[in-house]
Amino acid sequence: MLNKWDRRFLRLAHEISTWSKDPSKQIGAIYVKHRRILATGYNGFPRMIYDHKERYEDRETKYTFVTHAEMNGIYNASYNGISLKESTLFVYGLPVCHECAKGIIQVGVNRVVMVQDETPEQWNESFKITKKLFKEAGIEWGFVPLKDILN
Repeated sequence: MLNKWDRRFLRLAHEISTWSKDPSKQIGAIYVKHRRILATGYNGFPRMIYDHKERYEDRETKYTFVTHAEMNGIYNASYNGISLKESTLFVYGLPVCHECAKGIIQVGVNRVVMVQDETPEQWNESFKITKKLFKEAGIEWGFVPLKDILN
């Protein structure tokens, strides 16, 4: 399943994750079709919203304002008039949550590749729902060990 291009795009998703100003977790996402990057996203505040350090340090404010990387990529594609139908999503940082899974299904993504790293306990229940949603929608998904993309 994993080829050299998958590794390249996962490494790029890692690089994009570093653009996030979130001090606790940086997530990167890339939507690709036929080896062409359609959209990228990282977890952060929406366009035009002041993303000062203090807002990230206050958990309630952060969770209220942050857009997940996967949805940010969808919004960026929409902003630029790009369809994500039949694309592959590469995600670095955390598994796709069930809220983002719904958006991924709606835009027609057919494959999701995530880097397997340590997942916080509170994320597991959401990802269980994600797996059910992806299965029912016919989306191929899988994990790649972190060590496999760093080589």
